[in-house]
Amino acid sequence: MDLAGATVLVTGASSGIGAAIARHASEAGAVVALAARRVDLLEQLAAEIGGSAHGVDLADPDQLDGFIARVEAVVGPIDVLVNNAGLEASGLMEEADEARIVELVAVNLVAPQRLVRQVLPGMLARGRGHLVAMSSLAGVAAVPGAAVYSSTKAGLSHFTACVARDLVGTSIGTTLVEPGPVVSEMWERFSADPTLAAALARGRKLQLFPPISVDAVAAATVRGVLEGRRHVRLPRRLTAQYALENAPRRLTDLVMVGLRPRR
Repeated sequence: MDLAGATVLVTGASSGIGAAIARHASEAGAVVALAARRVDLLEQLAAEIGGSAHGVDLADPDQLDGFIARVEAVVGPIDVLVNNAGLEASGLMEEADEARIVELVAVNLVAPQRLVRQVLPGMLARGRGHLVAMSSLAGVAAVPGAAVYSSTKAGLSHFTACVARDLVGTSIGTTLVEPGPVVSEMWERFSADPTLAAALARGRKLQLFPPISVDAVAAATVRGVLEGRRHVRLPRRLTAQYALENAPRRLTDLVMVGLRPRR
């Protein structure tokens, strides 16, 4: 999809991968709408790239009500939705805070679904649009100490695959991004939990988890949109694992060849 003149909405855009995606999208010619809780950081980035800032707490269902319509009232029709916002949690399940579980599911899984639901009718009516979901290797690999976070990312990956199937026969594209560990503040907090330490040490010893920069993920994501790629996966050395994880979905795709779900 050509991003020159396109309007791109990025959630979780106040820092990290989201802010980097916003910069790369702007460099590709897009007009970028930035969404996150920290409005002060959004406004700084908006001033830098000529975008717009839209404060929202994606864990609050009331703030999600009509959010796409409010953004479009300011920036016009959204051509690309990047569901990037995410929260992390780690630790043994029996010690998990239930309020944190609710918050993670709300931000990592429910909010992306609601935003897709809100943005899709307009995209379909215009015959133009692209949906991006920022998932994770954690949604593929079951590691100790990451049950809540991993399950939300696995759900996001499967949701995106199902939506892609729903959109067969339309001009709306999807891109699922599944990076491994990304060097960021979020990863530092996540990996500091002792429950994860042994698993991460084993992965490093086997050289499975090379450090990935925020900028590399952002650049690959924007390139994926430009090239119309359904999947963006880093690092490439884990391609076999991703292929095995996606095998059931690919089999379903083969079974569904020729099926058009549009009514």
